[in-house]
Amino acid sequence: MSLDFLAGFTIFMLALIMVVSMVPGLLAGLQSSGIDYDAVAYRTGVILVEDPGWPVYPPWEMKAGAYKDEIERMGLAASKETPNILLSTKVDAFFNGTFFASEDYRSKAIFGDIPYSYNFSLRSEDGTYNNATGDPLPPGYGYGYIRRAVKIKEPGVAVINGSFAPQYTSSTANQEFIVRLNFSQLLDPERGPAYRIDPRTEPVSITITDFGAYRNMTLPTPENATLKNVTFWKMDPTVPMPRFTRIPFSYNTEDPDLYTLFIDGNQNNLVPDTEVSENISLVLKPAATSIFTLDQNSILEVRFNFEDDDYPHTNITGIHHYDYNTTNVTCPPLKPAVLEVAIW
Repeated sequence: MSLDFLAGFTIFMLALIMVVSMVPGLLAGLQSSGIDYDAVAYRTGVILVEDPGWPVYPPWEMKAGAYKDEIERMGLAASKETPNILLSTKVDAFFNGTFFASEDYRSKAIFGDIPYSYNFSLRSEDGTYNNATGDPLPPGYGYGYIRRAVKIKEPGVAVINGSFAPQYTSSTANQEFIVRLNFSQLLDPERGPAYRIDPRTEPVSITITDFGAYRNMTLPTPENATLKNVTFWKMDPTVPMPRFTRIPFSYNTEDPDLYTLFIDGNQNNLVPDTEVSENISLVLKPAATSIFTLDQNSILEVRFNFEDDDYPHTNITGIHHYDYNTTNVTCPPLKPAVLEVAIW
């Protein structure tokens, strides 16, 4: 009898264990399937502030618009090594309502199978950035939410003003002024990405002000100088017998996606043949440097050519180095801001 009891009890226990293990599966269809919106908002916030997006070089923001299908992720970080430090060019592209539709934000920033509603906003402490995109927040607290303290990295600017006149003047004819970018110096890995000048991802901005300070004053009635053209030249110092070669470019075509050139406040192409009285402002976009096939060893020169038929109207000449010298390039401090993400 004891053996029969033991065998029966064992069979009973095995059957009970099997039934108990099957009950949760039988009731799975009756359980509620709630969504943790806070988790989705947190994940989206991490992607935006800790990831530079993909592709990295050329950066995804250069593909906004006609080539947006090539974008896989829209991260705003300057690099993976700099979480919570956003790049201004990425911010501008992300919040540009003409580039992206709602589905783009869902597929390239939120990454969910469910068609979530969303609201993204970014506001800087000084009010410079006050951006938002998405739907109005629902009443009450029926949405997931995350708030991240960030800083925004803005590009540097080379301002050549009258104080440089003693350094950049000469009495020779056919004046040429050069701004030189040494990529091996700019992209030095020893310099942190948050404070690095990277023409591959940020615009190169050159402004010549107080142009009258460079005017040829040897004659009784000095005249305005004529900017004939602006050309781009590159050199690879690592090859045998390195030399500068002119970069083929549509110099006679205005293309704001690649560059902007303003002379005394008026927009021009790169062959303006126009008189200059006050200032010159050139902004070379990353989209342009990406087609120049430059690498970490390259040297890029931007050459401003001034030529007048009768006599030199300007004395400006020399080489201005676009580098980390604070007198050569002014790099703005990182700008505090707050990024908010709401998902429902």
